[in-house]
Amino acid sequence: MRLAVTSLAIWLACCGATGAPPSNASGGTFSSDHFLFHYTPLDAGNIAGIAGAAEREYARILGDLAIESMPRVTVTFYTDHAVPEAATRAQAGVVPPWAAGLVTSSSEIHLMSPNSPAWAPYSRMLSHLVHEFAHCVTLRANPRIANNPRWLWESVAIYESGQSVDLRGVSYMAALQPPAFASLNTLDNTLVYDVGYSIAEFVVSRWSRRALADLVAANGDSSAALGVSIDDFERQWFAFARQRYGL
Repeated sequence: MRLAVTSLAIWLACCGATGAPPSNASGGTFSSDHFLFHYTPLDAGNIAGIAGAAEREYARILGDLAIESMPRVTVTFYTDHAVPEAATRAQAGVVPPWAAGLVTSSSEIHLMSPNSPAWAPYSRMLSHLVHEFAHCVTLRANPRIANNPRWLWESVAIYESGQSVDLRGVSYMAALQPPAFASLNTLDNTLVYDVGYSIAEFVVSRWSRRALADLVAANGDSSAALGVSIDDFERQWFAFARQRYGL
């Protein structure tokens, strides 16, 4: 079944660090081993559980992307989408209303409250938090990687956060009409949220998890990182997807 794009987060800001936009409804702060949370009143009852969800994935994602350490990551939650949109407009431009969150550096995450009814379900919002953290780690590995290329930038975050999609339920994939990777690089093309998991899954299955880190370091240059041209990489990915998902 295809995931609703309205519940997925994207990078829309520059890589430089910025001050955290003010939360529109301050509930307090909470520190865990590797994160500092600015949360809303909606999150007061389960902020420790939210932090725990991020902490459980911390070491795995750093290992997957061959990173030894990270700065403490500040996570700011919001209940009004207009607040982070206005605060980051100078760096990010227009943040689409369907974007649940964004990162503004390798140590800054901005996300709608996981407890906001408008962004339910809660479990999906926790996966968005992990998705954004994966973006942070990817930036730590390669500061030039943000949307460069976007197909890889999003695929890594989607894979690391476990946001898999059964491609049998994606009409164009079932019709054997896969998108060209180049088409996934524009911000108005949301198909990467359908196929991104399978792209990273292919790299790990065909080569290794370290190969995914190598591809990030090479900004998606498959010839340099994997020894195959991008055209061959795309063809081999689609063959993998057809077999893996029974297309």
